[in-house]
Amino acid sequence: MESGPPSRPSAGDTDHESDPAASSPRRIGALLAAADIAGFRATESGVITEVNDAFASLTGYSRSELRDKSLTELVTADDALLEELGTPHDANGSDDGTKAGSTLEPGAGPVSIPVSLRTKSDTAISCDLHLEGFAGTDGELELGGIVDRRPNATATVSEPDLTYGKTFQALAEALPDGIIVLDTNSDIQYANPAVERILGYTPDELVGSSKVNIIPPRLRQTHLDALQRYLETGERHLNWTYVELPGQHKAGHEVPLAVSLNDFTYDGDRYFVGLFRDISPRKAAEQALTEKVIQLESVNYLGRYALENPDVDDLLEKATRLIETALDVECCLVLETEPAPVGGDGSALEVRASVGCDDDLLENETTTAVSSSEPGLLAERTLATSEPIVVESFEADDRIERSSVLNDTGIRSGMGVTIGPADDPWGVLAVYDDREREYADHDVDFLESAATILATGIERQQYERRLNETVADLEESNERLEQFAYAASHDLQEPLRMVSSYLQLIEDRYVDELDADGEEFIEFAVDGAERMREMIDGLLEYSRIDSQGDPFEPVDLDDVLEDVLTDLQVKIEDTDAEITTESLPTVEGDASQLRQLFQNLLSNALEYSGDEPPRVHVGVERNRRMWEISVADEGIGIEPEETDRVFQVFQRLHSRDEYPGTGIGLALCRRIVERHGGRIWVDSEPGEGSTFAFTIPVDGP
Repeated sequence: MESGPPSRPSAGDTDHESDPAASSPRRIGALLAAADIAGFRATESGVITEVNDAFASLTGYSRSELRDKSLTELVTADDALLEELGTPHDANGSDDGTKAGSTLEPGAGPVSIPVSLRTKSDTAISCDLHLEGFAGTDGELELGGIVDRRPNATATVSEPDLTYGKTFQALAEALPDGIIVLDTNSDIQYANPAVERILGYTPDELVGSSKVNIIPPRLRQTHLDALQRYLETGERHLNWTYVELPGQHKAGHEVPLAVSLNDFTYDGDRYFVGLFRDISPRKAAEQALTEKVIQLESVNYLGRYALENPDVDDLLEKATRLIETALDVECCLVLETEPAPVGGDGSALEVRASVGCDDDLLENETTTAVSSSEPGLLAERTLATSEPIVVESFEADDRIERSSVLNDTGIRSGMGVTIGPADDPWGVLAVYDDREREYADHDVDFLESAATILATGIERQQYERRLNETVADLEESNERLEQFAYAASHDLQEPLRMVSSYLQLIEDRYVDELDADGEEFIEFAVDGAERMREMIDGLLEYSRIDSQGDPFEPVDLDDVLEDVLTDLQVKIEDTDAEITTESLPTVEGDASQLRQLFQNLLSNALEYSGDEPPRVHVGVERNRRMWEISVADEGIGIEPEETDRVFQVFQRLHSRDEYPGTGIGLALCRRIVERHGGRIWVDSEPGEGSTFAFTIPVDGP
């Protein structure tokens, strides 16, 4: 840190330093007039009376052309600003006079407004116009002005410029921008008062000292080398019209500056003039914008990551690293609430993820939550209040318990937000830094957004875990049901065979002794036993779909369909059926089950054809990653409200007298399709036929 006024280097003294008149107002005014700062004088009504070469060069007019020209012909500004100044601004140059209380009255100081300067070539130049009112020699109000855009050409002072050099000096000393004039040894010959506001040094402290004192130490040698190179070769390593450079404040910190440079000669000596402005507010705004962009990108990335990666531990680890980088903090951690130990109150906190955190800090924050009425640690306080906690200084914030751990770990500030609903939070997301700092609103918003994403990801995992548990329970239940169905159907076959056998014996042995009713009873019993056998066989087959199916392999559905049509050939001929087919694909599947699927669907199409000969079409089309295969008939159709029921076990829409069957065929079809990773459905209207369709993955389930 620099302390006290800068000292003047002993080397490189100039002749002007020993000249008692070197710092005279006349000389300073002449220096400013020669410094290529565009300036002018005008009457109270805005008629130009004198300009310097820099102003003439900037506008493209000669000095004689500019005299007696109205400012309104050259300068365009917002009417409201001109009204505030109290300057005449009639488009025709009419003189309305200066209003009472004008900001341009003598002694009122300079004012600055943004203007558009119209050149002789009808080009508009954006400039800042600095105006101040002066009392002329005759007592009338005169205006002095400076336009802070300057050309790069080296200028020499002319004697007429000295007549208004004092005007320039007065304006320069009242400007909000800093101005310094240097000699070729980089010694400061002039500094206006604005320099003190910007860099902390008074003009008296700077004049006579080296410019390097207001340059950060890391750049001083670069400056001296560049100056020497320019004096020797004329080579510039910077854009003199506009460049952003850091300045060294008297207090020791750096100040971002927007700088314009130029050189000129005066009295045979070469000088440099620099005009600079503190751009800290703009830099702060740019930094805030950059931070917001980084934070927004981090939130977007974290949101996508949460959707694509269901593992919560990975999500928490990724989040802590993103947040640490986006907020530029020392440490980030996620704490999960756990039931308090036996005999304790509130909730305990357990570290789930952290980055950059000291072990002592983690242990310090892993404690029992407190009530909202007493001081606590950052995570505790966040959990207790369910509101974002922002601590710019742990040392000064009464809400936070003063802990030796914070001092030992160097932690000075932090933020905390809850994860999950306020009435039942899952945990706390907290950040810590080793600097006392002000956290912006967008920092808090970012941390809350990240916490919301974490809460959503955690909730999603909990739902998925419960879903997986439910699926596992259902699969276990289905497996038990399949085992029961298999065992029941298998075990029922033996007594059913006994019943059928003894009924057959009764019928054979006592046929001559039975009357008509007895024969009918025996017939009913045999028929019932036969139907029971068919149902048991169907149930046994249904239970074996998943447990005893063959491994999947490439299956040519054209071959499968050809085999099925061969098996149904007799029925096709008996019913005079017409079956058309499209070329079917090869899929991954169980050939025997797929054969059963086509067998059942085509048998139904032939069975429920009505009074007309069956007309059946087997079609196929690809729908993205699925093949959609259909079996369409022109038969009796199905009521739309019954289309779901037909796929249930033992559900029949017609009596056995109308159409034989067990009511399990379509249920088998659904189990087969589901095992192959597809779905099955039917579109139908009574009397309009039915289209049974099912999907099967192109690349296998």
